[in-house]
Amino acid sequence: MTRDDLIRRISERYPGISLAEARSLILDFIEAMKYSIIQSENLELRRFGVFEVHHRDSRVARNPKTGEKVQVGPRKSLIFRPGKILKTRMKNLTKRSG
Repeated sequence: MTRDDLIRRISERYPGISLAEARSLILDFIEAMKYSIIQSENLELRRFGVFEVHHRDSRVARNPKTGEKVQVGPRKSLIFRPGKILKTRMKNLTKRSG
């Protein structure tokens, strides 16, 4: 599903919300999510999951092509942990299709 699909779906599901209002709503929501993540805050969406910012320390790695040791600086990574309800639904989908 793309952002535009989501906007269209909300507009169709709630007839009182125009396509322009749905677009504005979704774009504002995405911007709020981005801002929270950029500020290194965890973002929790109840019944869906949590986006967590992990800080990774600098380390020594190996260039796979040359085998040479390379210093990799510290960085941040984003981890998504699904909520209990989402996990359960995904597990049930897997059982039905398998």
